[in-house]
This record gives sequence, structure tokens and C-alpha cells, in this order.
Amino acid sequence: MINRLYTVSATLTAVIMATSEREAEIRFRESFGEIKDQPIDAVADREIRTEDDLPGHWDVECMPYGPRDNTLTIGEFLDVLPPLVVRDTKTVDMFATTPAAGEKA
Repeated sequence: MINRLYTVSATLTAVIMATSEREAEIRFRESFGEIKDQPIDAVADREIRTEDDLPGHWDVECMPYGPRDNTLTIGEFLDVLPPLVVRDTKTVDMFATTPAAGEKA
């Protein structure tokens, strides 16, 4: 199997004691070391295929999270990513199999 890039959204909920919403947000950030041990709901949103798919402040020079032995920036990874296979769903092509990058046919 070939590695791919995905955006993942996560929700972390904590109960914070504070005098206002703003103070609660500040205390959340200050307490994140303790809070991060709480259960996190994570959902993979979509695959990253181009630079335009990157969320927020991410750019092609960033290193993606993942295996610790990864040495590729997002841009370098996108450069070696095999092209997306688009199948015609109305012909026999929809049944064709295409090997993943690095696999023999």
C-alpha cells in the first residue's frame, strides 16, 4: 500500500473553570499539556492531492505527521505521488485493476 496525505479534523472537549469565555480559552491553551490526555474524536476529511487541497497555514514546505522515519516535505511527497486513476464507470474500464506505486502488475 502506498502512503497518502489526508486532512484529519479532531475535536477535544474539556470542562474549564473561568470567569469568561475568553479566560476559558486562555486556560485551555495553558492547560493543554494535561488536557491532551483526554479522548479525542478524529475523522479523516479528505485526501490531499495538490497544494490547493492544503488547509489553513499548511504549505508544501511543511513536514506531514506520520511515520517517524519520513524525510519528505508535503511538496516532495506530492511530487512522487502517483497520478489519480480515473475510471470510466460506464465501460469495462471500471473493472480494470491498476497496481499501486512500487507494485508489479
